[in-house]
Amino acid sequence: MIDPYFIKEPAAISFSGGRTSAYMLWRVIQSHGGTLPDYIKVVFANTGKEMPQTLDFVRDCGEHWGVDIVWVELCDLQRTVHDEKRNVIDRGYKIVNHATASRNGEPFDIFLDGMDALPNPIARSCTASLKIRAIKWYLESIGFETPWTQLIGIRGDEPRRAANLHGKLSEGQEAWCPLFVDGVTAGDVGDFWKEQNFDLALHNDNGTTVEGNCDLCFLKSRGKRMSIIRENPHLADWWIAAERRKKQFFRRDEVSYAKMKIIATDQGNLFDFAEQESLGCFCGD
Repeated sequence: MIDPYFIKEPAAISFSGGRTSAYMLWRVIQSHGGTLPDYIKVVFANTGKEMPQTLDFVRDCGEHWGVDIVWVELCDLQRTVHDEKRNVIDRGYKIVNHATASRNGEPFDIFLDGMDALPNPIARSCTASLKIRAIKWYLESIGFETPWTQLIGIRGDEPRRAANLHGKLSEGQEAWCPLFVDGVTAGDVGDFWKEQNFDLALHNDNGTTVEGNCDLCFLKSRGKRMSIIRENPHLADWWIAAERRKKQFFRRDEVSYAKMKIIATDQGNLFDFAEQESLGCFCGD
Protein backbone atom coordinates (compact mmCIF):
# COMPACT_ATOMS: atom_id res chain seq x y z
CA MET A 1 0.00 0.00 0.00
CA ILE A 2 1.27 3.47 -0.91
CA ASP A 3 2.03 5.60 2.15
CA PRO A 4 -0.26 8.67 1.85
CA TYR A 5 2.06 10.63 4.16
CA PHE A 6 5.20 10.15 2.06
CA ILE A 7 5.59 13.13 -0.28
CA LYS A 8 8.06 13.11 -3.17
CA GLU A 9 7.49 16.59 -4.59
CA PRO A 10 7.29 20.20 -3.41
CA ALA A 11 4.45 20.41 -0.93
CA ALA A 12 3.09 22.55 1.85
CA ILE A 13 1.47 21.32 5.04
CA SER A 14 -1.34 23.69 5.93
CA PHE A 15 -1.17 23.68 9.71
CA SER A 16 -4.38 25.07 11.23
CA GLY A 17 -3.10 24.83 14.79
CA GLY A 18 -5.56 22.08 15.74
CA ARG A 19 -5.04 18.53 16.94
CA THR A 20 -5.95 16.91 13.63
CA SER A 21 -3.58 18.90 11.45
CA ALA A 22 -0.86 18.47 14.09
CA TYR A 23 -1.40 14.71 13.98
CA MET A 24 -1.14 14.86 10.17
CA LEU A 25 2.13 16.75 10.52
CA TRP A 26 3.50 14.12 12.92
CA ARG A 27 2.58 11.31 10.53
CA VAL A 28 4.33 13.06 7.65
CA ILE A 29 7.42 13.60 9.78
CA GLN A 30 7.47 9.89 10.72
CA SER A 31 7.06 8.81 7.10
CA HIS A 32 10.20 10.78 6.24
CA GLY A 33 12.37 9.21 8.91
CA GLY A 34 11.79 11.86 11.58
CA THR A 35 12.94 14.86 9.53
CA LEU A 36 11.03 16.71 6.85
CA PRO A 37 12.84 17.15 3.52
CA ASP A 38 13.54 20.73 2.44
CA TYR A 39 10.88 20.60 -0.26
CA ILE A 40 8.09 20.23 2.31
CA LYS A 41 7.14 23.44 4.10
CA VAL A 42 4.87 23.71 7.14
CA VAL A 43 2.87 26.95 7.19
CA PHE A 44 0.52 28.37 9.81
CA ALA A 45 -1.60 31.33 8.65
CA ASN A 46 -2.57 33.48 11.62
CA THR A 47 -5.72 35.58 11.33
CA GLY A 48 -5.29 37.30 14.68
CA LYS A 49 -8.51 35.65 15.89
CA GLU A 50 -7.06 32.34 17.04
CA MET A 51 -7.23 31.46 20.71
CA PRO A 52 -3.93 32.05 22.59
CA GLN A 53 -3.84 28.32 23.37
CA THR A 54 -3.71 27.64 19.62
CA LEU A 55 -0.68 29.87 19.21
CA ASP A 56 1.02 28.09 22.12
CA PHE A 57 0.26 24.73 20.52
CA VAL A 58 1.76 25.71 17.17
CA ARG A 59 4.92 26.81 18.96
CA ASP A 60 5.01 23.62 21.01
CA CYS A 61 4.65 21.34 17.99
CA GLY A 62 7.62 23.00 16.35
CA GLU A 63 9.75 22.75 19.47
CA HIS A 64 8.80 19.18 20.46
CA TRP A 65 9.14 17.73 16.97
CA GLY A 66 12.07 19.83 15.77
CA VAL A 67 10.22 21.15 12.74
CA ASP A 68 10.31 24.65 11.29
CA ILE A 69 6.75 26.02 11.18
CA VAL A 70 6.53 29.24 9.19
CA TRP A 71 3.99 31.71 10.61
CA VAL A 72 2.46 34.06 8.02
CA GLU A 73 -0.07 36.87 8.28
CA LEU A 74 -1.87 38.87 5.63
CA CYS A 75 -0.61 42.46 5.68
CA ASP A 76 -1.96 43.85 2.40
CA LEU A 77 -5.01 42.59 0.56
CA GLN A 78 -3.70 43.76 -2.82
CA ARG A 79 -0.23 42.26 -2.31
CA THR A 80 1.42 45.67 -2.34
CA VAL A 81 3.74 46.41 0.55
CA HIS A 82 6.33 49.18 0.94
CA ASP A 83 9.72 48.97 2.59
CA GLU A 84 11.16 51.65 4.90
CA LYS A 85 12.12 53.74 1.84
CA ARG A 86 8.60 53.48 0.41
CA ASN A 87 9.74 51.16 -2.36
CA VAL A 88 7.05 48.71 -3.45
CA ILE A 89 7.61 45.11 -2.41
CA ASP A 90 5.55 42.39 -4.05
CA ARG A 91 4.68 40.55 -0.88
CA GLY A 92 1.23 40.92 0.72
CA TYR A 93 2.10 38.85 3.77
CA LYS A 94 4.57 39.05 6.62
CA ILE A 95 6.37 36.39 8.58
CA VAL A 96 5.83 36.44 12.34
CA ASN A 97 6.42 34.08 15.25
CA HIS A 98 4.83 33.23 18.58
CA ALA A 99 6.06 36.43 20.18
CA THR A 100 5.11 38.80 17.33
CA ALA A 101 1.92 37.15 16.04
CA SER A 102 -1.21 39.32 16.00
CA ARG A 103 -3.67 38.57 18.77
CA ASN A 104 -6.35 41.20 18.29
CA GLY A 105 -7.65 40.45 14.80
CA GLU A 106 -5.26 42.80 12.97
CA PRO A 107 -4.88 40.66 9.78
CA PHE A 108 -8.65 40.13 9.73
CA ASP A 109 -9.17 43.89 10.04
CA ILE A 110 -6.86 44.50 7.05
CA PHE A 111 -8.93 42.04 5.07
CA LEU A 112 -12.26 43.63 6.10
CA ASP A 113 -11.03 47.15 5.33
CA GLY A 114 -10.45 46.09 1.72
CA MET A 115 -13.81 44.39 1.25
CA ASP A 116 -17.26 45.82 0.61
CA ALA A 117 -19.09 42.89 2.19
CA LEU A 118 -18.49 40.78 5.24
CA PRO A 119 -17.63 37.14 4.56
CA ASN A 120 -20.51 34.75 5.08
CA PRO A 121 -21.37 31.05 4.74
CA ILE A 122 -21.86 31.46 0.98
CA ALA A 123 -18.90 33.75 0.23
CA ARG A 124 -16.11 32.58 2.52
CA SER A 125 -13.70 35.22 1.30
CA CYS A 126 -11.84 35.41 4.62
CA THR A 127 -10.51 31.87 4.21
CA ALA A 128 -9.36 32.61 0.66
CA SER A 129 -7.44 35.76 1.61
CA LEU A 130 -6.28 35.22 5.20
CA LYS A 131 -5.18 31.62 4.76
CA ILE A 132 -5.09 30.22 1.22
CA ARG A 133 -3.74 33.35 -0.47
CA ALA A 134 -1.33 34.33 2.31
CA ILE A 135 0.18 30.82 2.25
CA LYS A 136 0.31 30.87 -1.56
CA TRP A 137 2.13 34.20 -1.65
CA TYR A 138 4.70 32.97 0.84
CA LEU A 139 5.36 29.75 -1.09
CA GLU A 140 5.68 31.63 -4.38
CA SER A 141 8.20 33.97 -2.76
CA ILE A 142 10.47 31.03 -1.90
CA GLY A 143 10.32 29.57 -5.38
CA PHE A 144 7.37 27.15 -5.35
CA GLU A 145 5.93 26.71 -8.82
CA THR A 146 2.27 25.94 -9.44
CA PRO A 147 0.74 23.53 -9.05
CA TRP A 148 2.13 22.21 -5.79
CA THR A 149 0.63 19.78 -3.31
CA GLN A 150 -1.16 21.26 -0.30
CA LEU A 151 -1.70 18.84 2.60
CA ILE A 152 -4.89 19.55 4.54
CA GLY A 153 -5.97 17.90 7.80
CA ILE A 154 -9.34 16.44 6.85
CA ARG A 155 -10.06 13.01 8.34
CA GLY A 156 -11.63 9.84 7.03
CA ASP A 157 -14.79 10.55 9.04
CA GLU A 158 -15.28 13.88 7.23
CA PRO A 159 -16.25 12.63 3.75
CA ARG A 160 -18.33 15.67 2.82
CA ARG A 161 -15.47 18.07 3.54
CA ALA A 162 -13.02 15.79 1.75
CA ALA A 163 -15.26 15.64 -1.31
CA ASN A 164 -15.03 19.43 -1.63
CA LEU A 165 -11.26 19.59 -1.34
CA HIS A 166 -9.35 16.34 -1.85
CA GLY A 167 -7.67 16.21 -5.24
CA LYS A 168 -9.07 19.59 -6.28
CA LEU A 169 -6.92 22.30 -7.82
CA SER A 170 -7.43 25.87 -6.58
CA GLU A 171 -5.15 28.92 -6.56
CA GLY A 172 -2.37 26.76 -7.96
CA GLN A 173 -2.60 24.30 -5.07
CA GLU A 174 -3.72 20.70 -5.38
CA ALA A 175 -5.31 19.61 -2.12
CA TRP A 176 -4.17 16.29 -0.66
CA CYS A 177 -5.88 14.92 2.46
CA PRO A 178 -3.74 12.00 3.69
CA LEU A 179 -5.82 11.42 6.82
CA PHE A 180 -8.89 10.96 4.65
CA VAL A 181 -7.05 8.51 2.41
CA ASP A 182 -5.81 6.65 5.47
CA GLY A 183 -9.27 6.50 7.08
CA VAL A 184 -8.15 8.26 10.26
CA THR A 185 -11.03 9.21 12.58
CA ALA A 186 -11.47 11.74 15.38
CA GLY A 187 -11.09 8.87 17.83
CA ASP A 188 -7.71 7.96 16.35
CA VAL A 189 -6.55 11.55 16.73
CA GLY A 190 -7.84 11.68 20.30
CA ASP A 191 -6.05 8.44 21.22
CA PHE A 192 -2.80 9.82 19.80
CA TRP A 193 -2.90 12.96 21.93
CA LYS A 194 -3.65 11.00 25.08
CA GLU A 195 -0.22 9.41 24.70
CA GLN A 196 1.75 12.63 24.11
CA ASN A 197 3.61 14.73 26.66
CA PHE A 198 1.98 17.96 25.40
CA ASP A 199 -1.40 18.87 23.94
CA LEU A 200 -3.62 21.71 22.78
CA ALA A 201 -4.98 23.34 25.93
CA LEU A 202 -8.52 23.62 24.58
CA HIS A 203 -11.41 21.29 25.36
CA ASN A 204 -11.73 18.21 23.15
CA ASP A 205 -15.42 17.54 22.46
CA ASN A 206 -15.58 14.07 20.88
CA GLY A 207 -12.70 14.86 18.56
CA THR A 208 -13.78 18.44 17.86
CA THR A 209 -12.13 21.54 19.32
CA VAL A 210 -15.01 24.00 19.50
CA GLU A 211 -12.77 26.98 20.24
CA GLY A 212 -10.30 26.09 17.49
CA ASN A 213 -9.56 28.20 14.40
CA CYS A 214 -11.07 31.71 14.57
CA ASP A 215 -12.65 31.90 18.02
CA LEU A 216 -16.21 32.83 16.98
CA CYS A 217 -16.10 31.94 13.29
CA PHE A 218 -19.54 32.37 11.71
CA LEU A 219 -19.27 28.83 10.29
CA LYS A 220 -19.48 27.38 13.79
CA SER A 221 -22.93 26.35 14.90
CA ARG A 222 -25.02 28.84 16.83
CA GLY A 223 -24.91 26.70 19.96
CA LYS A 224 -21.13 26.43 19.88
CA ARG A 225 -20.69 30.16 19.47
CA MET A 226 -23.15 30.81 22.27
CA SER A 227 -21.23 28.44 24.51
CA ILE A 228 -17.93 30.16 23.75
CA ILE A 229 -19.42 33.60 24.39
CA ARG A 230 -20.92 32.40 27.65
CA GLU A 231 -17.50 31.30 28.85
CA ASN A 232 -15.57 34.26 27.38
CA PRO A 233 -17.94 37.19 26.67
CA HIS A 234 -15.10 39.49 25.59
CA LEU A 235 -14.45 37.34 22.51
CA ALA A 236 -17.66 38.66 20.96
CA ASP A 237 -16.46 42.26 21.03
CA TRP A 238 -14.28 42.10 17.89
CA TRP A 239 -17.10 40.48 15.90
CA ILE A 240 -19.58 43.04 17.20
CA ALA A 241 -17.27 45.90 16.16
CA ALA A 242 -16.78 44.38 12.69
CA GLU A 243 -20.52 44.10 12.07
CA ARG A 244 -21.10 47.66 13.25
CA ARG A 245 -18.24 49.02 11.16
CA LYS A 246 -19.50 47.37 7.97
CA LYS A 247 -23.20 47.81 8.87
CA GLN A 248 -23.77 44.16 7.96
CA PHE A 249 -24.09 40.75 9.59
CA PHE A 250 -21.73 37.83 9.08
CA ARG A 251 -24.87 35.68 8.90
CA ARG A 252 -28.04 37.15 7.46
CA ASP A 253 -30.03 34.16 8.69
CA GLU A 254 -29.20 34.89 12.32
CA VAL A 255 -29.07 37.72 14.82
CA SER A 256 -26.07 39.98 15.25
CA TYR A 257 -23.11 39.11 17.46
CA ALA A 258 -24.20 41.94 19.75
CA LYS A 259 -27.59 40.29 20.29
CA MET A 260 -25.92 36.91 20.60
CA LYS A 261 -23.70 38.21 23.40
CA ILE A 262 -26.73 39.58 25.25
CA ILE A 263 -28.57 36.26 25.01
CA ALA A 264 -25.53 34.12 25.80
CA THR A 265 -24.80 36.02 28.99
CA ASP A 266 -28.44 35.92 30.10
CA GLN A 267 -28.85 32.52 31.75
CA GLY A 268 -32.60 32.66 31.33
CA ASN A 269 -32.35 32.79 27.54
CA LEU A 270 -29.62 30.24 26.87
CA PHE A 271 -31.94 27.87 25.06
CA ASP A 272 -33.52 30.38 22.68
CA PHE A 273 -31.34 28.99 19.90
CA ALA A 274 -31.60 25.44 18.58
CA GLU A 275 -28.31 23.71 17.86
CA GLN A 276 -27.16 23.55 14.26
CA GLU A 277 -24.40 21.70 12.49
CA SER A 278 -21.17 23.62 12.00
CA LEU A 279 -20.03 24.28 8.45
CA GLY A 280 -16.61 23.20 7.30
CA CYS A 281 -13.97 25.21 5.48
CA PHE A 282 -10.34 25.06 4.43
CA CYS A 283 -9.14 25.83 7.95
CA GLY A 284 -9.33 22.24 9.19
CA ASP A 285 -8.95 21.28 12.85
